[in-house]
Amino acid sequence: MSVLDLRDNPQCDLKGPFDAVQYYVPRRALDDFAYENDAKPISTLRWPRDRRDPCLTTLTGVLLRALEEERAKNQLFVDQLGLSLLAHFAQSYGELCTRERVQEGGLAPWQERRAKEIMRVRLASSLTIADVAAECRLTPSHFARSFRRSTGLAPHAFLSRLRIEEAKRLMTTTKLPLADVALICGFGDQSYFTRVFSRTAGMSPGAWRRNRSEG
Repeated sequence: MSVLDLRDNPQCDLKGPFDAVQYYVPRRALDDFAYENDAKPISTLRWPRDRRDPCLTTLTGVLLRALEEERAKNQLFVDQLGLSLLAHFAQSYGELCTRERVQEGGLAPWQERRAKEIMRVRLASSLTIADVAAECRLTPSHFARSFRRSTGLAPHAFLSRLRIEEAKRLMTTTKLPLADVALICGFGDQSYFTRVFSRTAGMSPGAWRRNRSEG
């Protein structure tokens, strides 16, 4: 694990085969994060070279799996991981310290209504946290925190629940093939739809539909 400030124009000579993951953290993102958390601006990120970081290792593993399998199908989840990484960088590498303050509230009523409306209307689209946050006139990280406080769910979890509910409605009221249901509800393909649905309902979409029709 090593951290480099690109303003120092670093140069590296890497020899031999190796695996690496590189994160580029924009200065603007650090400034916005510090401002939202009522903290002093972060001058730079510092980390002793080759020191292990178990937290970053875990987050990176989850992110890589999400990018390989689910990026186009649940962009909000990938965005949420990005915000978690930014918070980890700021606190662990930038020594960000926030002052004690009263817990922030959630979204304003109109913001919550607007966010939920966008998610319902754009179930099948590649929706990002930045898209929804912009409609609520908030930065992505502020929106994600406020949405969780208002609804009890992270944005990606709320969107996934909406997609499952719509899939159940379509399977109950239509005879559409499961592949079409998956596309209409924003799951991208039937295999991903089956995995997510099974985790939520405890059975595959096909089994759920058969139980409903037999009942």
